[in-house]
Amino acid sequence: MSMEDAVKRSINLGIKGLAFTDHFDVDAPGDNNRFNFDPHKQQSRIDELRLRFPSSEILKGIELGLQTGSLDKADTLAGSHNFDSIIASIHFVDGEDPYHGDFYSRNSPKEAYKKYILNMYECVTNFRNFDILGHFDYIVRYSPYKEKSLSMKEYGDELDSVLKVLASGGKALEINTNTYRERGGRTPVLDKSVLIRFRELGGEFISMGSDAHDLDRIGENFEPFTAFVKSCGFSYITHYKGRKSVCVKIE
Repeated sequence: MSMEDAVKRSINLGIKGLAFTDHFDVDAPGDNNRFNFDPHKQQSRIDELRLRFPSSEILKGIELGLQTGSLDKADTLAGSHNFDSIIASIHFVDGEDPYHGDFYSRNSPKEAYKKYILNMYECVTNFRNFDILGHFDYIVRYSPYKEKSLSMKEYGDELDSVLKVLASGGKALEINTNTYRERGGRTPVLDKSVLIRFRELGGEFISMGSDAHDLDRIGENFEPFTAFVKSCGFSYITHYKGRKSVCVKIE
């Protein structure tokens, strides 16, 4: 999927703008660094696209993968480019990629999920140079377990710690619609209680991302999940421009 094709697709869909939040994991285990993008090339290309498509708001973003031992490096990267938005994401648990190897088979669902949340808490507590916490329940996306949700009922104590950090720091919680797709016959579930609790703790900002890796999935399921967000007591969906929140009222 080329960046130009993505812009054209968003225009055809009637979307007023889009943010390219390409993926970069610092000190990624194994060969995962092959997925990292070149920020200089991305930003130069977006500058070109802004001139070609002035009616579309095209934003420069990064999905910055965090690990507890690499937060200083992540901070250096975050500060070395003029991003409109920085999404902090957790893809690895204690330096291990759950997607590969035997992480899931070595752990029960509760052990695996709690380890992930603990890693997430340590990262967002010690790294503040971000705007959005990306796919907080990423660990359930590819898990083989029947239990496919980070629910407040089961993980409330652990999640509360993360949500308090986000709320007190004015950070946004992302609803990543790519997570809630069927894989292997099971579909992860977004627990409504997580958003309600975030709101209770003073959380203001909810961001929406489709995590689209192909053209057909740009803006996927934004409409039903926007309604879901509204049902949890939020009045706005938030994106970022120049690292400042832009709140769009939910109609």
